[in-house]
Amino acid sequence: MKAPHRKLTAAQREQLTQRVVSGEKQARLAEEFGVTRAYVSLLKMQTIAPKVVDNSANWKSKLSAKEEEQLRNLFATSTPKLQKLTPAAADWSMDLGKQLAHRLFGKRISVRAITELITPFLPKRKYFEFKRPEPPKRHHISQLSPSLASDPEFVAYYLSAKCAKLVQREYELAVADYDARFATPEELAEIAKKKSMEK
Repeated sequence: MKAPHRKLTAAQREQLTQRVVSGEKQARLAEEFGVTRAYVSLLKMQTIAPKVVDNSANWKSKLSAKEEEQLRNLFATSTPKLQKLTPAAADWSMDLGKQLAHRLFGKRISVRAITELITPFLPKRKYFEFKRPEPPKRHHISQLSPSLASDPEFVAYYLSAKCAKLVQREYELAVADYDARFATPEELAEIAKKKSMEK
């Protein structure tokens, strides 16, 4: 189905605006006047919130090649903090890039445009690395908070052989899980070597 693209007269635009502002359904009006729902919504916003809708040519416009090059140079050699943007961050983000473009050129550029310009200058994502679990430390009353240390029954359990055995078992399970999922080939070779020496 071909998208509606009818051009309205000034009188039709005024009638459409009055009806949508009065509460008529945008979809029904768009079908009746042969225009898109986005156009109906724009007419409504221009009337009820004119400050939100900037009708100038710069509302959502493209940057020139010279402006794009200027932005790239700033992304490469400067930071949001140096440019006195809000928030004053050390690294660039999509929002801060768009903020800079608007301040420099008075243009609100599209997400696609800013993505192409700023992506090479965004901070590299740091991936979390799982580390091999450390052996548990022997329990001591000094490791407890004052409230727990004042409970004789809990202290007795915390320092008991039963509790130590449970903690050791949890450690062994954590190590086995790490070895199965995250251990490097070098770590696995070292584990195999230790096991062979224990036999």
